[in-house]
Amino acid sequence: MTTLETPGPRTGRRPRPTPPDYEESIPQRQPDPPIYYALLARWAADGRTLPGRRDPEWSRIASSPVWPGGPLYGN
Repeated sequence: MTTLETPGPRTGRRPRPTPPDYEESIPQRQPDPPIYYALLARWAADGRTLPGRRDPEWSRIASSPVWPGGPLYGN
C-alpha cells in the first residue's frame, strides 16, 4: 500500500531583509579588574587550582588505575 504525499503548509518564518546601513554591534570585552589578578596571585601562593590551568592533583587521580594497587593505594 502506498500513501500519496502532499506538501503540507509551510512552517517557519521568512527572513527579513537587512537594511543596507545595518551593522551588528558586538560588545567589546572589558579587561579583568585588578582584584581578579590579586585573587589569582593569592590562590597561586596558597597552591590552589587556578582557572584555565591544569590541576596536578586531578591529573594524577584521573590517570591512576581504577582497581586497588595503583599509586593512590600505596602499592
